[in-house]
Amino acid sequence: MLTKKEKDGLLKVYEDIVDRYYYYYDIDSFEREQFGRYIGIFDETEEKQIEMWIKYLAGDVMNLVYLGAAVALREDDMRYLDDALNTATTFTQLTELSLGWGCSWDFLSVFTSANRFGDIERIIPKEIGPSKYSGVHSAVTNLMMYLYYGEAEWKETAVECGRRALDRKQTIESKAIVACLMSLVEKDFDSFSAELGNVCMGRKRGNEYGDNKFTRQLPFFALGLYNFARYLYGEEAEKKITFPSDAGLLDDLREYQRAAGYKPGGILMKFDEELYLLDRMFKIDLPTMHLRFEKNKAYADIERYAKEVKERTLGYKTADGE
Repeated sequence: MLTKKEKDGLLKVYEDIVDRYYYYYDIDSFEREQFGRYIGIFDETEEKQIEMWIKYLAGDVMNLVYLGAAVALREDDMRYLDDALNTATTFTQLTELSLGWGCSWDFLSVFTSANRFGDIERIIPKEIGPSKYSGVHSAVTNLMMYLYYGEAEWKETAVECGRRALDRKQTIESKAIVACLMSLVEKDFDSFSAELGNVCMGRKRGNEYGDNKFTRQLPFFALGLYNFARYLYGEEAEKKITFPSDAGLLDDLREYQRAAGYKPGGILMKFDEELYLLDRMFKIDLPTMHLRFEKNKAYADIERYAKEVKERTLGYKTADGE
């Protein structure tokens, strides 16, 4: 866990780069930007406004998470980061899935860090089955699906895909993520703990697009994989897994989540009355991604998903007390 001096130092890093990377300084700045966007679409139909919000917010998920981290540091309260991860999990499903982007790498780290494992059935439902591709992303989703659904006939495909991914040239972080999931298949918690450390080490050395001296201090996959192991194996995993000491702020968040019973957080921000459609979008029951079939090939039914987002937003009824 970080000392007060370390937290202040990390916050200063964020504030030094906030303009260069187009990050949000505080929650007010995020809310103001959405109001500015609303000014340009307020005279459109409600359905068109929903379509525009999906496009406006797409690709902004990690900026929202980093905002939550900055506010958590500023206020010395991990609730803000936990709420940001929960909000971003909803945020990403509304946008990336509606636009057909699929389940992104960033999203895998976000929803697992947010303890939103029930969403697996919405984003990668059982009917999809394991992928036949051999890339790292496919290996991670295949292993997660096998571990979550427990379909015995998927094991060979998932493990073989994982082995091929480990043989490929890739970053330290990506390799360690696959290795962590392979360890969970065998319930090898010692190996899992060691690979969590490699996830943190790989994040610190990250040199991908968008990486900087702030993001390298936030190994969300380490927390997400730890949470996944705990979700799968309960108290046994908590007792036997050693969480990396160099996970920094995410060790503070892990302790916060443990004290909260690993219950997902809330919504990070509140929207003005004029932004009622955006507010509803964050409160609807999210749809499940279904498949459509053409010439014996299965495809994600993006149109159906986007249509259900619109219908549920337009039909949302405000609960008493909201």
